[in-house]
Amino acid sequence: MNHHGRRVLAWAVVVALIAGLNYSVRFTDSRPTPPDVLFRWTTAIGTFVLDGLLLLLMFVVARGMSLRDAFALRQPASWSQAARIGGLALLATWVTSFALELTVGHAAREQAVPQFWDEARVAAFVANALAIAVFVPIVEELMCRGIGFTLLTRWGTPVAIGGSSVAFALAHGAVLDLPWVLVTGLGLGVLRARTGSVYPCIALHVTINGIAVLAAGLIARGG
Repeated sequence: MNHHGRRVLAWAVVVALIAGLNYSVRFTDSRPTPPDVLFRWTTAIGTFVLDGLLLLLMFVVARGMSLRDAFALRQPASWSQAARIGGLALLATWVTSFALELTVGHAAREQAVPQFWDEARVAAFVANALAIAVFVPIVEELMCRGIGFTLLTRWGTPVAIGGSSVAFALAHGAVLDLPWVLVTGLGLGVLRARTGSVYPCIALHVTINGIAVLAAGLIARGG
């Protein structure tokens, strides 16, 4: 196996471990997600630690490569083009999410953010919002549309888009939400392919997660 093949294998092993861990929790832990999960300091701390470790592993996979090339840390060819493609990808994500809301219901979705508000724990909510709406998108995009997409490009752009999207979906451990996560990943993959940059992907991912977190808090607060 050549050096590139070993990088691909290492990346795939990390993704498989994350997927295995998330699916194991999904199928063995029958307890519902606590409604106040985003108001707990332990949630934010755990997210920063675990995703920080994941980011470190991605840098290990990319060791010896130019970080700019490995993670597509370059300006997109056109921000206006990126905005147009990102808008279409966001629309596809929302349409798929709405379809799941109608078919399986909000409470059954694994990726749904609990609609809960606690005035006394706003600081913890802000920490969790930063973790989920900013840090997690950065890490996941560097893993999937960054190094993952770059490594898979050797077999063509369609493989890079599809492979990174499947990895993205499996890493979330989604079952009922698998169509939504997969559509989101495909949109992000197309955005990466068309712009040649991971930055628009991070911006779109931050937008998706940020809107979900803020909407859940606002709905609960208004209720």
